[in-house]
Amino acid sequence: MEEVTAILISLQEQVLEANKKQDFNFYEKYLADIAIAVAPCGIYDKKAIIRQMGTSASSLKNIGLSDTKTIVLTAESGIVTYKAQYEHATTRQHLEMYVTTVYAKIGNEWKGIFYQQTVLNN
Repeated sequence: MEEVTAILISLQEQVLEANKKQDFNFYEKYLADIAIAVAPCGIYDKKAIIRQMGTSASSLKNIGLSDTKTIVLTAESGIVTYKAQYEHATTRQHLEMYVTTVYAKIGNEWKGIFYQQTVLNN
């Protein structure tokens, strides 16, 4: 199960790097076709996630992560949770949220299948 934990952490790092570089094309391959995201601004399927990533999400800059935890469900699925700190690019407002991502191996590739954000009251 240590191998799955390493895969989950690597996937999380790839997502954060894509966000930092504003490489939103990354999500086309990374997300499963059945992917769903639940965020304060709505519930999105894969197509809507990709569209949303290219607009409002790009205004948030990740400035830190903490409390990262992984849960290996099976040899082909797992969960990563963490607390993220963001800064809005124009307003400089700080935002904290808990994030959960569910991953599954589909065919020979690991995919993001479910993503959820809970904004913390500051």
